[in-house]
Amino acid sequence: MNYPKYYNFLKNVPTKLNLFYKKKFKSGLIVKNKSKSKNSYDPVTNLDKAFEKYIRSMINDKFPEDSIIGEEFKDKFLNSNFKWSIDPIDGTRAFVIGAPTWSNLISISHNEKSLIGLANFPELNKYYINDKNNSYVIKNSKKKILRSSKNRNLKTIKIIGNFHGTMNYERQKKVIKKFGWSFRLASFDALNYCLLAEGSVDAVIEANLKPYDILPLIPIIKNSGAIVTNWKNEPAENGGNIIASSNKALHKKIIRLLKPFTKND
Repeated sequence: MNYPKYYNFLKNVPTKLNLFYKKKFKSGLIVKNKSKSKNSYDPVTNLDKAFEKYIRSMINDKFPEDSIIGEEFKDKFLNSNFKWSIDPIDGTRAFVIGAPTWSNLISISHNEKSLIGLANFPELNKYYINDKNNSYVIKNSKKKILRSSKNRNLKTIKIIGNFHGTMNYERQKKVIKKFGWSFRLASFDALNYCLLAEGSVDAVIEANLKPYDILPLIPIIKNSGAIVTNWKNEPAENGGNIIASSNKALHKKIIRLLKPFTKND
């Protein structure tokens, strides 16, 4: 794996995406519901699709032999061990209402292991990225190495997360009760995990994530010193119910508390 080659490509993407966003947003916003159920709302906008087309074009120009999966368009599978993942707007609901917490998520995987990720926040004027050894946040051209929290005390940790409508209310209450006042339901999407990597929160618990929701965040989380798996302590690359913890000791404790909720998975 040629880390510098892929890292240098990704670190130049945020500037291009931000300029692209400013140009495209002027043409107006079109919002549609792509849910197949009449009782649910899953928004998609013209910007989601425009972002993904643009990101795919950049990847195809530079890495034409690599596979690509994305949220809005058909996956491109080639005979390659390298695979790109794209979530053009992670947090479309936030984007639609004008909240600044949405992001562009891109990652490169080798042999199904996510190795380099990018989380770009155009409205927050910052992005998160990792190389082979570290994770960084870049804001106003200033680069800072990320380090996750070392707190392992279940009574003092800060947990944020969201179940994305996959659990009934009673089951959600049971999960939250396991952690008491530590747990706060919050939907900051990818920013949840970036805050974890920064050391601002100690754990993120979420349910029903797609691979493109988590693949770009996995290496950013890991290279900050944190841990990310599914609730059964298996690799997170396939998505599903995800737990990210700031350190190994805390992760073991949380996995143990979540075990009763994995029996029917």
